Amino acid sequence: MWGKVKKYAGEGWQIAVCLLLLWGGTAGGDLTRQGVLRGLATCYKVLIPSLFPFMIVAGLVMNTPMSRVISWLLRPLSRWVLRVSPQGGSVFAMSMIGGFPVGAKLVRAGYDGGQLPGDEARRLALYCIGAGPAFVVTGVGMGMFGSAAVGGLYYLCCVLSALILGALLSRLPGRRRGPAVAPARAAVKAKDFPPFSAALVTAVSTAVTSMLSICGYVIAFSALLELVRRWLPLPAHLTALLSGLLEVTTGCAAASGLPGKLGLCAAAFFLGCTGLSVVCQVLFCLGDLADMGRLLLCRLLSGVLTLGLFLLLYGLLPSESADVWQNVAIPLKTAHNSPATALLLVLFCLCALWKFCRPHTALRR
Repeated sequence: MWGKVKKYAGEGWQIAVCLLLLWGGTAGGDLTRQGVLRGLATCYKVLIPSLFPFMIVAGLVMNTPMSRVISWLLRPLSRWVLRVSPQGGSVFAMSMIGGFPVGAKLVRAGYDGGQLPGDEARRLALYCIGAGPAFVVTGVGMGMFGSAAVGGLYYLCCVLSALILGALLSRLPGRRRGPAVAPARAAVKAKDFPPFSAALVTAVSTAVTSMLSICGYVIAFSALLELVRRWLPLPAHLTALLSGLLEVTTGCAAASGLPGKLGLCAAAFFLGCTGLSVVCQVLFCLGDLADMGRLLLCRLLSGVLTLGLFLLLYGLLPSESADVWQNVAIPLKTAHNSPATALLLVLFCLCALWKFCRPHTALRR
């Protein structure tokens, strides 16, 4: 009986989403257009400038001897806190620097390359999902709340919550008590790294593919959110909550318009939880390494941890940052009109054209 109820409930929500999308594509054409435009603006104002360069750097580092340096520096953290191999510690570090999808892509690449065991890769996939410093400090802190100090605190809380979550997962019953050992030791030798030119080409190509996927999810969820807003008129705080649970960038922007402590706390939770859009991106990157139920549970726990750490550490900020508690809606301050951002957008478009227009032939050695 319970199985049938569960089956019909699952089919019911899928039918409801399909009907909503069908209505949005026909009767709600204007709403869909507004949502798509909002999503595009988020991509070129915030996501591409903050994520694309770091995704290239992360891919380049992981395919050069620099990954060995990071692994060596993080060896104590990897061994005693996260209980993963040095390569797993390097993946964690790059995921905290590169942004949301970078960790999932590196976990998948490490597993496919034999550098990460299956159990360790699945565990890393649950907490190597963090917002990068450029997005958190510049996009959310400065752009949405008008304070770099608040953005820095958000980033610190995201990293600490990922560390706490990783430490907890490594100590669950049935887990190995000692540090994991990478099965393919030869994979970290310098001679096994590709030439720098090949590593650069691979990093740019992978970053373009990932960026296009991220932008696609953001645009799709922005359009869906616009339809839901019109279909279900909600108060501002519930609208912000729905936005954050669906898409983190839109949710943080909505939270910045809430008065007092509520907006700051909501943004902290959204940054830790990351939203359904990021979860979909992670599932796409991980493939068969993904566990939907555990991933959603860990994202919820990460949001609660990030919020708790933010409330605990906010008193450490300089006194002038206290004015942010009484913030009102602050216009998004982005560098979308600056020459640097324009050049970055042009570079991204050229890389995308090169990626999808080049002939798929083997390169001669």
